[in-house]
Amino acid sequence: MTEPRSSHLADSELPIPAQYFELYGRFWDVASLLIFSLAAIAVLIANANELTWREWMVAGLSIAQGLLYFFCITRGGWPISRRNLALYFVGGVCMWGLSCWLDPFTWWLGFTYFGQMFGLLPLRAVMPGTAIVTILIALITSDWNLRQIPLGAVIGFTFQWLGGMTIFLFISGIIRTSGERAKLIAKLEAAQKELELAHQRDTELATLQERERLARDLHDSLGHALVALSVQLEAIQRLYKVDPERASAQVDELKTLTRASMDDLRRSLAGLRAPGLGERRLSEALQTLSVDTGQRAHLEITCYVAEGANQLSPTQAETLWRVAQEALANIERHSSARTAELQLEIESNSAKLSIKDDGLGLPHDAEKQPGHYGLRGMRERVEGLGGTLTLTGNGNGSCVDVKLPIL
Repeated sequence: MTEPRSSHLADSELPIPAQYFELYGRFWDVASLLIFSLAAIAVLIANANELTWREWMVAGLSIAQGLLYFFCITRGGWPISRRNLALYFVGGVCMWGLSCWLDPFTWWLGFTYFGQMFGLLPLRAVMPGTAIVTILIALITSDWNLRQIPLGAVIGFTFQWLGGMTIFLFISGIIRTSGERAKLIAKLEAAQKELELAHQRDTELATLQERERLARDLHDSLGHALVALSVQLEAIQRLYKVDPERASAQVDELKTLTRASMDDLRRSLAGLRAPGLGERRLSEALQTLSVDTGQRAHLEITCYVAEGANQLSPTQAETLWRVAQEALANIERHSSARTAELQLEIESNSAKLSIKDDGLGLPHDAEKQPGHYGLRGMRERVEGLGGTLTLTGNGNGSCVDVKLPIL
């Protein structure tokens, strides 16, 4: 009679509601208590014509075994402590052996302990425990004389024990596999939730970074242009009274500045509408970006992307794409460069992106200067993935180096 509340069942964490185990356990609690009670009644009924102290002692020991089960197993709570398990099985088997020595009539109660061990004990205790019970049953049925045990009975008890162990190990394997599968499913569900949260955070971060980039572009282009336009309008207003020709020339310059400002605004808006990497392959996106930027800015851009770039994770690929996009945009707007180089190398544990140009170089502490939101955005993206970003520059050009770890 197996019990459902074994330690190996609990450790497997089956995806079955706990109330089902509770009801199943209560069923076997009642069944076990009835078996011990019926054993006591059966002893008294079988010997009703000649009851002696032996029969009364055997009946009392059967009741005591039931009480021991009640206090150690039923009332012990779940999970059952090792102390209660040891007390029940050692005490119960000893009382059962004593009652069988007084009257072999109750030898069959050994099968109750045999089944309970399968249900309540861990695997390392089931094998020796059931072997001891099997040997005791063989001794009791042979009147405690090993020489009187027939060979057929030895073979029968041996096959009984081996058969019980085989079924037990088979069921334990199924339970363990089911438990591991349940744990794996739970981990996958948790990982899926984490990925969804990470995707949501990435989306929010990308939105904030696009806002910062737009603010930088408007500050660096349209903001400066509006200041210049305001100054020139004031100058024209003063010059028209004293020097109309010179004021007219200033108006022409004002038109040129206005057109240039409109071009900068269009580029900023185009950048705002520019999609992320999306479903595009990183290598193709970087090549296209280099070609488009080179044609638009009249730059000679060399692009090299190593094999394996398209195997990077979507988050890593998106980060490298955004960094390249920002770096080339800075070269186009501020560097006055003639040539540039974009190189992406893939190593065993890292991806390295390098973007160089031969322009004016970066100003000192460029990231700390007001308006350079794009540089700060690049660093936040890279360091958010555990990478590093290095900016170097002088009068002979600038260099943006990115290193992302690959797990």
